[in-house]
Amino acid sequence: MLHRTLRSKSSLHPRMLATLAFVVSLPLLSNNSVTNVDPSLRELLASSENVSENEGMELFQGPLEEAFALAEALNKMVFVSVCTMRSGPCIVMQETVFPIADVGEYFNPRFVNLSLDMENEDQNGPETGARYEIVVVPTYLILDAEGNEIGRATGGASPSQLIEIISRVLGDFESTFADMQARYDSGERSTEFVQNYLMGAIVELAFREIDSQDSDSERAYLDEEQKYKKIANEYFASRPYSKLINETDFRLVMYFHEHSSRGDEIVEFVIEHYDEFLAESSESAMAQFALNATLGGVADAARAGDEKFIDYIDALETKPLKRAVMHERNRYPQSLLLPENLKFAYEGTYLIAREDWDGVAELYKGRIEKWGDKATAGLYQRAAQRLLQSDNPTHHKTALDYASRAYEMNKKHIMGVTIYISALARHEKLDEAREIAQEFRSGLTDSTSDQRNLQIFNRVTSTILDEVPTDSEESQR
Repeated sequence: MLHRTLRSKSSLHPRMLATLAFVVSLPLLSNNSVTNVDPSLRELLASSENVSENEGMELFQGPLEEAFALAEALNKMVFVSVCTMRSGPCIVMQETVFPIADVGEYFNPRFVNLSLDMENEDQNGPETGARYEIVVVPTYLILDAEGNEIGRATGGASPSQLIEIISRVLGDFESTFADMQARYDSGERSTEFVQNYLMGAIVELAFREIDSQDSDSERAYLDEEQKYKKIANEYFASRPYSKLINETDFRLVMYFHEHSSRGDEIVEFVIEHYDEFLAESSESAMAQFALNATLGGVADAARAGDEKFIDYIDALETKPLKRAVMHERNRYPQSLLLPENLKFAYEGTYLIAREDWDGVAELYKGRIEKWGDKATAGLYQRAAQRLLQSDNPTHHKTALDYASRAYEMNKKHIMGVTIYISALARHEKLDEAREIAQEFRSGLTDSTSDQRNLQIFNRVTSTILDEVPTDSEESQR
């Protein structure tokens, strides 16, 4: 995938979503009448704690409904960047694009601006993501003051691209890409033209609709993405890689090789010339590119049972990647991209790939003993899930114990409940498994996210319990 992360509308995929962080332009208040604004809103407007201080977008740190009220009072629309803290493009947009002065000059007079982290339940991120059926991150929503959607676009972008994208959403800018496509089809291949053509392609992809429940929609998007990636790779191959060390070409490399892994020729060139590319880019962009490529390399090697996954992790402790790690550690100390967290995440994957189930059992036994009373439900869930894949009945017994502990710690977690039901079914305790399933269903509400979880839960457990979900079960709470 490109500068976006695909997310199923009907799943809780771990790479996707939740929350709100918001934005308003206080310097413009002198140009807006606030005489009739509710006193609580005037206080909100005057509070410097609620507004980011930079020369770009001014981010209002408040709930979405307050943003709508504020937009109505100021006669503005609402711009929402829907993101996650784990998406490289989201991070780069947040740290290197939104703070740009030109971006602020465009957005602040028109919008109350929000950055919504969809993985932050404290800010109601999952519910908001479900409300607007967010499929990829970053997604940019343009909403009116009542919360109605005016338009949307997706994907990472440069400052000028972002302004063009939103201008097109508002109908203030017409695309000239068709003319560029005609010139490309006619054989024009000058360096400057191909750069502009590919930058334009990124903007075009920002408007493509993706419905993850429609395989034709996904395939159409992926085919178009691959079309442009092929053209980009042909362009990269036509030049000495040393000529790619410039701002525009690095943006193209970042976009079209966002999901490339260590071992990829261009990825290795960028890492080898880290400092030179850094001079044309930013710490944030370089760190995200290099660390996500490392994540890909670690994941691929671990899944193949290749010890090289450790080599990639060890490389993070040496120059130049050590610099990227330091930047990421300062940004988000819990990041999966840090070496210790990569090892924690993929050590078990490596052992499973080698079918070393005793090794898997020992790994999680050691981790649980290490954490003691502080061991989380998530740790027990993961241990149970992996040991259920073994053919050894002893491992199944351990998995049931772990799954039971996870369930007792959190009876409302869809993954934990599903794993516990799987463990019970493996031990032919189907009646007990069905009781647990019914208890979970009865605890769900009418909320969009709960109803989505119910559909997923029924679909998964019907397979485990050899049931066929009925229409009533699909709507049962």
